[in-house]
Amino acid sequence: MSAIKRSLNVGVVGMGNMGIPITRNLAFKARSAMYLQIHSRTLSKARQVCDDMSADGATCAMRIHDRYSTMTKWCDVILLTLAHRAASRKVLLEDSEALVTNARPGQIIVDHTTVDMELSRECAHEAERRGAVFLDAPMSGSPKQAFNNQLVLMVGGPAEQVQRVSPIFRMYADNIHHMGANGSGTAAKLLSQALVASHNAAAAEAMTIANRLGIEDYQKLIQVLDASWGSSTMLRRNAPTMQDLVRNPDKLAPSSGASIDNLLEDLALLDASLPKIEKGDDGNGGREVEEERFPVLDASLRMLGAAAESGMGDRDMAAVIHYIPAAAAMEKEEGVRVQPRGLTSGAFLGRNATGRVSNGPAAAGAAVATSSPPVSAEIEMDPGFLADSLSAAESSSNDKGSTTQAASIAEPLTTASSQQPPAFTLEDFYYPELEWLLGSATPVQQRRELKASAATGCSVPASDSLHRAAKLDSTVVDGHAMPPRPPTAPSAQRSTCTPEFYNNVQVIGGLPRRGPRAPTDTFSAMPCRFL
Repeated sequence: MSAIKRSLNVGVVGMGNMGIPITRNLAFKARSAMYLQIHSRTLSKARQVCDDMSADGATCAMRIHDRYSTMTKWCDVILLTLAHRAASRKVLLEDSEALVTNARPGQIIVDHTTVDMELSRECAHEAERRGAVFLDAPMSGSPKQAFNNQLVLMVGGPAEQVQRVSPIFRMYADNIHHMGANGSGTAAKLLSQALVASHNAAAAEAMTIANRLGIEDYQKLIQVLDASWGSSTMLRRNAPTMQDLVRNPDKLAPSSGASIDNLLEDLALLDASLPKIEKGDDGNGGREVEEERFPVLDASLRMLGAAAESGMGDRDMAAVIHYIPAAAAMEKEEGVRVQPRGLTSGAFLGRNATGRVSNGPAAAGAAVATSSPPVSAEIEMDPGFLADSLSAAESSSNDKGSTTQAASIAEPLTTASSQQPPAFTLEDFYYPELEWLLGSATPVQQRRELKASAATGCSVPASDSLHRAAKLDSTVVDGHAMPPRPPTAPSAQRSTCTPEFYNNVQVIGGLPRRGPRAPTDTFSAMPCRFL
């Protein structure tokens, strides 16, 4: 008799703009292969997310939590999708129920939040002491790309552990790069953000110069630039907004998730991660150090800093086009040797949960200080993977817009109970279940395998046969497996995934909504028919 394979307990902490689409991808694609554990500080929000997924046809088992201790107790793999570094540090290390400091042996914790390298290394060190695994895997992309399985992941950590969780990553990301040891994924993401800032500043200057030169047809100009070597994702994304702003100086840039404050915060993390250059003895028994200067990045920081100081921090990064003269005046007044990063590092690392700025060097020092063991600032990164990940991140949109949520119509779920969970391990998880879902075999080949398995009764457990049959009778739209409908008469025409067909489907939370999946008790080789 074949061994019974248990579902993998996967937890998601943080039901924000990115956490919700990632959770939905897991729920709709894993189905019976995964027991989904959902955590949110606001229990009603987690309940609404689960209710919406159930109403939309998700068949994955779910459990909601409002305590980190129950997540640690239940989960084999925990994914963090938090808003900023301060929240990530508290959840991972500082809380009395922190995930890393209370991790179980064999547990895998993945942080998708953009943090500094020192925090990633400290978490990895603390997890290793407890027999757990920590992976830093910051992501590049928007909520829409998360819904469509188009995120870019830059992962740092042990290669064998990255390989083990890669089936989960592939459910919501189509571009996954293992960058090397812990901290290297964070380094790649911060480098990507530095390029975003520089390219955004260059696009702003290009649109300003075009206006000075009297170019009227901006659409034609953008097409020409996009076809030339001067093209960039920031130019394609921001040029239309910038040309509107440069022609209307009194107009405000729109609010956006890809805001000036968010970009400044990431650049401040890059600044905190950079090693200092030793110049020699300072005469008092210590070592004299200085910060290395990067002229292009410093210039873009001046523009972003001027916009933030003017109260435009919550506006889209395209707003920097109004602050080119202010940035030039700052450089002329202070001199090129003055470090503009002082404008952002302390203020934006010390920002609190409300998004306001906490001024003062004390806040900055408290935000950067960690208790990790001394580690060299240098990391080993594969240059080929680095180039690929930066290229993929550049092609990824940075608009982290808000996510629409559906009205709750399903029965509310209960919170995590005091019941002791089974001792699941990753070795108990049926990995071929996920590999099959993401494999390259055609539906005809898969259906033949299922028939052969059903005939022998050995190679595939019966429950898995039913589960796989359900997945075969699903239609994939934009990377999402849609809930199937019961088969209709053989004479009915099979519906196709055309735009006209889905125009009549109500879109909720980024996914076409079809209602709860009808239960099926027997395996049927008949293809599913939606109409």
